[in-house]
Amino acid sequence: VNSAGLCIAPEKIQKIPPWKYLGWRIRAQTTIPQPLQIQTDIKNLRDVQKLLGTINWVRLILGISNADLGALFESLKGNTDLRSPCSLGPEAIASLQKVATAIPHRQVHRWAPELPFSLIILNPVRQPHALVFQKSDPLLIIEWVFLSNQPTKTILTQHEMFSFLIIKARQRLITLSGVDFANIYLLVTNMYLQWLYQQSDTFSLALAGYTGQLTSHSPSLKLLNADFHLVSRPKRSDQPLQALTVFTDGS
Repeated sequence: VNSAGLCIAPEKIQKIPPWKYLGWRIRAQTTIPQPLQIQTDIKNLRDVQKLLGTINWVRLILGISNADLGALFESLKGNTDLRSPCSLGPEAIASLQKVATAIPHRQVHRWAPELPFSLIILNPVRQPHALVFQKSDPLLIIEWVFLSNQPTKTILTQHEMFSFLIIKARQRLITLSGVDFANIYLLVTNMYLQWLYQQSDTFSLALAGYTGQLTSHSPSLKLLNADFHLVSRPKRSDQPLQALTVFTDGS
């Protein structure tokens, strides 16, 4: 290092945990963000964008979903001028409170090389999201996976959202560890799972080259069963229905 003309300050060398690196506090087993200063004095659209940028930096670690930030995302709609006046309503302030509560109380774990990775698709009311984890005692939470708040299509079907989460999670895990998931838990009924295999090209593409186990049975972990709504059957009909037909200009 010295021969390259670089100098390492001895007082900045960290030898024991927690190590501080790029805004993170890395402990022996867990990682948490360093204390964040969330700016709540919102005056214009630029302030809202800066606020969401700060939250996006830690949301995959803290498990802050799109639903939790829904009111803040709504604040971005309307006038696109960064100087346009903007303020936070009661729902947006409540969203900020969720973030403030999560920062000191949530964390992720450093992954264990000897353990396989698992993925579970959680299906809350508004929008599904996923969790990368390793089975251990205690459970090792590695990272949360969320869909984009601005999808490329006006309407996404449920099985498309499941598929996009699987694709995104598999790509992320390969980047992190170079391996694929040993288990993927998609908590639907067996009938729905068979329908996905038979009817959804997107779902088949999401599982291309996957050699692990895909199951519709929930793992026996209390934390993962808390945020789950069973999907009983596809909400799409292959035959025309006796109902009002509505045309839209959406893609």
